[in-house]
Amino acid sequence: MKTSFHRIYTKDKLELHGLLYQPDRKVKTALAHVHGMARNFYENRFLDSLAKILTQNDIAFSPFNNRGNGHLITLVKKINKKFEYVKIGNAFERFKDCILDIKAHLDFLENRGFNNIHLSGHSLGTCKATYYLAKTQDKRVKSLILLSPSDMLGLVREDKKRFKKDIDTAKKMIKKKRGDKLMPQEVWDEYPMCANTYFDLFGNNSLAAIFNFHNPSDKFKILSQISCPIFAIMGKKDDVLIVPIEKIMKIIKEKATSSPQCKFKILGNATHDYRGYEKELAKNILNWIKSF
Repeated sequence: MKTSFHRIYTKDKLELHGLLYQPDRKVKTALAHVHGMARNFYENRFLDSLAKILTQNDIAFSPFNNRGNGHLITLVKKINKKFEYVKIGNAFERFKDCILDIKAHLDFLENRGFNNIHLSGHSLGTCKATYYLAKTQDKRVKSLILLSPSDMLGLVREDKKRFKKDIDTAKKMIKKKRGDKLMPQEVWDEYPMCANTYFDLFGNNSLAAIFNFHNPSDKFKILSQISCPIFAIMGKKDDVLIVPIEKIMKIIKEKATSSPQCKFKILGNATHDYRGYEKELAKNILNWIKSF
């Protein structure tokens, strides 16, 4: 296995970092991966297993950071051969910019000769990957792999009292031209977030509201626009489940109306991050990709 570190630049000139794991011989198939909320291209242990098992079977693997990596970070922006620093990370990202990040990643792989590309996302990354494909219909992507698809709105709105307080705070801050300032309370007491980002992710018109499993009347319009095969994987012990896993499976299969194939795998008692199930996860993804 050959491993190389890369920097890629988005259309708006933001510098993103990631890895490309390649088999020892040249191949055409690759899996691009989108990390979850405030995560990165190296933290989840299942990424190690994916890199090892995929490359052993002649498939390249490329996990890359997007602008939502980390809680609060500084990234480089390249402007006219000069560089400046911008404060971003999960605390300041805007969801729609995932299109810029994922496109740059896929362009990077295409430019290196890969023409059989699959796209996976984990947690919030499933929302970003699905949104990207629905909006771009990028034909370079042969299939979409959803790892622990998450109902972001449902998770926040479980605590109705807390959500009302936070959304009201975000609205007031935005009205006072303080939308770019951090909220007084962190989301789930863990994620610092500015008012603009909070409203962007969790407001009534949220673009991140891809998998509204908590809302029986939701039309799942973005999911219904996916025209490539879909493979969703979850574990019974996923700690961010807000509805039964069987209901999630039923909704995804029913709402993915434009997809020619929709497969769902319940990976035993795996958690949201697949601890202890990393190899099994990688083998399921391998078998899925090899079927194309």
